[in-house]
Amino acid sequence: MSHFLDTVLLGKLGNSSLKWVNTLIVWAMDLQIQPPLPRKKDFRIGILGSGFAVNECHLPAYRKAGFNPVAIASRSRKRAEETAQRHGIAKIYDSYEDLLNDPSIEVLDIAVPPQAQLNLIRQACARKTVRGILAQKPLGANYKEALDAVTSCKEAGIVLSVNQNMRYDQSVRAAKTLLQNGVIGEPVFATIEMRGIPHWMPWQTELGWATLRIMSIHHLDCFRYWFGDPQDIYCSMRPDPRTKFAHTDGICTYILDYASDLQCVGIDDPWTGPAQEGCPSDIYLRWRIEGLDGLAIGDIGWCHDPYTTPSTIKFAGKGDSGFHEPKWTESWFPDAFIGTMAQLLIALETGTEPAISAADNLKTMALVEAAYASAERFTSIAMEDFQIPKNLIATEIKRPSFFSQLFSKTTGADRPNFTPRAQQVLVLARKEANRLNHNFVGTEHLLIGLVDLGQGVAVTVLAKLGLDSEKVRREVEKQIGPGPEQKIIGNIPYTPRVKKVLALAAKEAKNLSHTFVGTEHILLGLLREGGGVAGDVLKNLGVNVEQTRLEILRELDPNFGKGSLGED
Repeated sequence: MSHFLDTVLLGKLGNSSLKWVNTLIVWAMDLQIQPPLPRKKDFRIGILGSGFAVNECHLPAYRKAGFNPVAIASRSRKRAEETAQRHGIAKIYDSYEDLLNDPSIEVLDIAVPPQAQLNLIRQACARKTVRGILAQKPLGANYKEALDAVTSCKEAGIVLSVNQNMRYDQSVRAAKTLLQNGVIGEPVFATIEMRGIPHWMPWQTELGWATLRIMSIHHLDCFRYWFGDPQDIYCSMRPDPRTKFAHTDGICTYILDYASDLQCVGIDDPWTGPAQEGCPSDIYLRWRIEGLDGLAIGDIGWCHDPYTTPSTIKFAGKGDSGFHEPKWTESWFPDAFIGTMAQLLIALETGTEPAISAADNLKTMALVEAAYASAERFTSIAMEDFQIPKNLIATEIKRPSFFSQLFSKTTGADRPNFTPRAQQVLVLARKEANRLNHNFVGTEHLLIGLVDLGQGVAVTVLAKLGLDSEKVRREVEKQIGPGPEQKIIGNIPYTPRVKKVLALAAKEAKNLSHTFVGTEHILLGLLREGGGVAGDVLKNLGVNVEQTRLEILRELDPNFGKGSLGED
């Protein structure tokens, strides 16, 4: 048989024989849709969180696999009790901290909003009682937080893994097997296309995230799982008309280029047309891999009704008269969650790295950050600018990223990332400069960008002071007026004063122990800088700088001034 296959591979058989051998190989091949399972299944698992994912995905999968969830805690004791009763969990804790203090818990399964995750990981690392942590994606609110989580766990001797569960969708795993076995040959072009309407979570409104960090992160990670790391990424995005909270990353399109000339394209479209406004819908999540020798096409069941519909795959190679279409009964939700926990438990029992190690997941986080940077800059981003530091040194990136380049060279590469709302302020500022025919982005444009945003801490404070975009615009035009009609090519540069304001904004974030730069920090930066047109405009509009600063701090912390700011 081996000699016969060698003959085929050497091209010594005709098409009819090639077809027969292709069929034989497919019959003999295990598509490996089932994840490997640990021998030891009784690791004591503590669950942090009680939302949809825990109730409908994590715990049903763990029970099906025979894993051992023994305790749960949630922000709401009542929710934790309901989840425990439904899934047969014996121990309910009043708080996350109480569960973390239980020395018998060996594995933490964290399923909380992203902004709460890092603190829980740090607390677990301080106690050094658990052996492993399965964290949710995104691993942090930004790359720096993700790196903090990885570094903290490494120092504490805790194995950290990330629940990138699309890797364990059955069609995705089958595609990986086809690629590894050479069934479709060298990959040439691949796509993932989502036309689906997700259910946004309440915490997304606070963070200003829509698609890129929530849905696209799955698809970017899937491309990495299949093909490895790309050389560069180009991303374009626009707001989703249906999503009401302020965001920039509604509809996202991105292209990944590989050294092999492989090209991958993702389209993530939560709008899908007016499907909820009276138009017939066309909802799906599909992938496609075209190789030199064959083609594979997948349809992810998550977008179907019910969401537990099994995914499907069809594939064919040269010489096939039709597609092979294997079937299975498992589905992404909940069955893929067996795989994400199993790979962590296997790592614990064998002393090896998890299949989805958090250190490797930093590359997925970097890809997401690069996508945001690409969309802001309207250019492709080389991934060599987003390297993981050697030995996990707590430096955000190897080379300055776009955001560090945004400031002066002396500001350093350890800046916290800008939130999507803060990024949108910069976009609005540039648009305002363009509207006024100015060949620079100054503090006045930044101020208009803040009030034009319409949401966020800075907007709330400015509205309390009676400022709106029209008032600010009128005052700006009094100060400098529009420029001459001109066609400006390329990005309009920031003035040195704006760079200083943004650097001050980053300092304000650091002073407040925030790992992000938000609209409130930009407004604090404008107030601290105090000069320029924006300073004059605020002065002319009767804004008291110190009072405004106090209002911002009160908005960030209602107890400010009562002795609680900065307390644990």
